[in-house]
Amino acid sequence: MLNQVEYYQNSDVRNRIAEYCGGTADQPDQFTAEYLVGYGESLVWDGKPSEYESVSKSDFHWILDKGLDIFRSNWDRASTLGIIDIEYFNMDFGGETYLNPGRCFELIEPIRYALKSAFQRYEIPFVEIMTGQGYHFTTRVVRNSAADAELISLGRVNDSVAGKYAHPKGRRSRPVSRSHGQSFDAMGRLMEFLSQDAIRDACSQSSIPIVTTDVAVGRSKRGREAISVDLSMYGDPIHMRDVRTAFSTHQKHKVMRHKVGDEIARNIPVQTCIPTGELSLKDRLEMRRHFQLTSEWAAASGPMKIPSANAGFLNLIDEYRKSRLFEFHRYFDSTEHDPWNVWPRTYDKFDLRTIPPCVAFALQQPNPHLLKPTNLQALTRTLMGIGWHPKHIAGLVRSKFERPYGWEGGWQKYDATTRADFYIRLFAGQIWTGLDQHLDHNCISHQQKGYCLRPFCGYSLGDYR
Repeated sequence: MLNQVEYYQNSDVRNRIAEYCGGTADQPDQFTAEYLVGYGESLVWDGKPSEYESVSKSDFHWILDKGLDIFRSNWDRASTLGIIDIEYFNMDFGGETYLNPGRCFELIEPIRYALKSAFQRYEIPFVEIMTGQGYHFTTRVVRNSAADAELISLGRVNDSVAGKYAHPKGRRSRPVSRSHGQSFDAMGRLMEFLSQDAIRDACSQSSIPIVTTDVAVGRSKRGREAISVDLSMYGDPIHMRDVRTAFSTHQKHKVMRHKVGDEIARNIPVQTCIPTGELSLKDRLEMRRHFQLTSEWAAASGPMKIPSANAGFLNLIDEYRKSRLFEFHRYFDSTEHDPWNVWPRTYDKFDLRTIPPCVAFALQQPNPHLLKPTNLQALTRTLMGIGWHPKHIAGLVRSKFERPYGWEGGWQKYDATTRADFYIRLFAGQIWTGLDQHLDHNCISHQQKGYCLRPFCGYSLGDYR
C-alpha cells in the first residue's frame, strides 16, 4: 500500500471505520452518527474553500476514495457519546510530536494510565485510539436507558442553544431534542469530573504540566510544552463537533504547514489512528506510519463499535453526586447571567482599572483574546479573587461574545452562552475543588507564558486569589 487511498480500499479498514460510526460499510445511511466530515489536502487541491467538508452519511465511501481523514459526528441517533481527548502540545514547536513522537508519547503516559484507571474504576468500557498527537477515549450511554435518564436530570440547556436545537439548519436535517441536549451537557460535566480525578493522580508522575484545554504554561528548554486534557467539544452545541474515527488516516500536519513547518509537512508521512488494544508503545508508533501493518491490525482487532457503558455510568454518576465538583456545579447553576437589556448598567459598568491590564486586555479586545483558554483562566481566577460569582463571570464573557467584535460568522452556528458557561465553569470548578492551587497565577509565570502586556505595570496577579 503506497498511499491512503489504497489503504482505505482494504475491506477490514472500511468495516472497522463503519462500525465506529455506528453501522456497516455496505449501509452507511444506517449509521447512528448523524453526519461525517472529510479532512485533507486534496480538498484544497480541488479548489474547495476549506480543508474540511461536512457531508451526509451516504458520502462515506466518497471520503475514503478521496483519501481524506474521516470524522464522525458527536451527535448520535442512539447514544450520548463520552469522549476525552488527551494530547501533547507545544506553543513554540508545533511539530514536536511529529519530529520526536517517542519522547512526546512517553510524556503522555502518566495521564493516559490515570484515565484508563479512572474508567476501569467505574467499570466503564471504552475504545482508546492513538491519534497524531495523543489519544481519544470514547464510550457511550444508550438513549432511553436508566443512565440516560440520570444524565437528563443532571444536564442543562440554556434558552439560546435550545432555540438552535429546535430549528434545523445547515448540517442538521432534524432537530436535537431538548432531552438529548441535556444528556450531552451532563456528559460534559461527568467527563470534567473524571478528568479532574485523573489529573490529580497523574500530576506527581508527569515531568511536564498537565492542563485542561491548551492553557499556556511557562517556557522550558523544549519550549512551552504540556499535556492537554481537552474537553472543549462540550463547550459547543452537540451538532457542531465531531471526532476522528478509529483507523482514520491523520494528515493534519500536511494541511497545517504554518504550525509545523514545511520540512515536517513534506517529510513526515500520512499516519493512521489505531486502537491501542494491548499493543506496546513501540509497536503503536511503528504501526501508525505503516499502512499495511495498520490494515492487518484492522483484520485482527475485531469489531470497533463504541461500547455502551450504561451500568458503569450509573456508578460514575453516584460518585459524582457526592463530590465537591457536583456541589460547585449546583452553585454555578444557582443563578443566571444578567439579561442582555441590563448589560449597559451591569457588566458594561465593570471598571477594568480594578484588575491587572493583562487580564483587562481580553475584555477590551475580545476577538481573538477571549477565545484563548489562557485568558479565560486568568479572568476566572482574578474575578473570583475579588468576589465575582462564576456564573456572572460567564455572563460578562457572553456579553462580549454577543457584541459586534468581528466574530467570523457571528455566533449563529456556535453558541455564545454555552461557550462562556463551559470555560468559566471548567476553570472555576478547578478552583472550587482545589485542583487549581493558583501556583502559576503570578506575574513572573504570566510573563513566561507570553501573556504579560507590560512588566512592572503596578499590579500583581498574586493579589487576586
